[in-house]
Amino acid sequence: MVRRLPRLRFYEILLLADFAAVVLLLRLRARLGLDVVRTLLDMREFVAFVAPVLLGGILLRALLAARRGRRRGAARLRALLRPRSLVDLARFLVAMALTSYAYSWLKLALPLLRPDVLFDQGLFRLETVLHFGVNPGRLLQGLFPYPALWKALDGYYGAFIFTVIAGVGWFAATLSIRDRARFAAGFTLLWVLGSWFYLAVPSLGPCYVLKDDYTDVRASMPSQSATMDLLFAHYGRVRSFHRRPEGTDLSPYLGVAAMPSLHVAAQAFLMLFARKRSRALFLLYAALTAVTFFTAVGSGWHYAIDGYAALLLAWVAFAAGSRSVPSA
Repeated sequence: MVRRLPRLRFYEILLLADFAAVVLLLRLRARLGLDVVRTLLDMREFVAFVAPVLLGGILLRALLAARRGRRRGAARLRALLRPRSLVDLARFLVAMALTSYAYSWLKLALPLLRPDVLFDQGLFRLETVLHFGVNPGRLLQGLFPYPALWKALDGYYGAFIFTVIAGVGWFAATLSIRDRARFAAGFTLLWVLGSWFYLAVPSLGPCYVLKDDYTDVRASMPSQSATMDLLFAHYGRVRSFHRRPEGTDLSPYLGVAAMPSLHVAAQAFLMLFARKRSRALFLLYAALTAVTFFTAVGSGWHYAIDGYAALLLAWVAFAAGSRSVPSA
């Protein structure tokens, strides 16, 4: 007897629709001539990076369960390695890869999809009004004029991706397939909505349009400063792509967009998802969210209003993802 193939979940249907819409935009509007097959095959590097993290989450949860008895740990490991669970984990991994693909390419193509449209001045004015005439980026630099602090935050911000991937590995390794689906639904929605938010409100960020305001901080953050320069140079290549396409190498991981801050949103989402599941992880990701928000604004990567929008986005994605998968 042949089992029926599992039905697509709502978030998977949404993701496939998003993928198709992004590819059409890239080909018809941005005129990138994207080779979808080749670029999808390039996602093998992403899978090779995330898959060991998922395996690490499985092993870590099994080891923690083994503290209450070896049999308990072994039983948990067997449950997670059953065919049904492995198929669901593979399904999760594919969804994460497609999410990364659609998000990264849409972000990259922003200057081609909306050329010469930037909302930086409006965002700067709005956040200054919201803070009663005080600009948050300038305020934080004045309150914390400590090179050693910004040097430490330079390393922290560079390691941001590992804090998110670790959370993904932990929550994906749950025994509950429904809980994993809720996480995947919310996490996918976060990046899908975030990328279209970029398209709706394209902006570069204060480190580019108010560069002189961040001279001292950038001197104390050499890694982030170098990354800013790298991204802006790549942004220039994207803008001039149609004038000089020959020999121009574009990377989907070097897109520039500020509104909203998905650094803040990703950690805030993990915080919300952990709230009723692990008090320790909830407190950890709450602290990480606060530090990331502080660093993003103080270093000039983001306007404070980018962070506020990110917190709202994280809550919407968490609530929608949780409700999209019924309890039974």
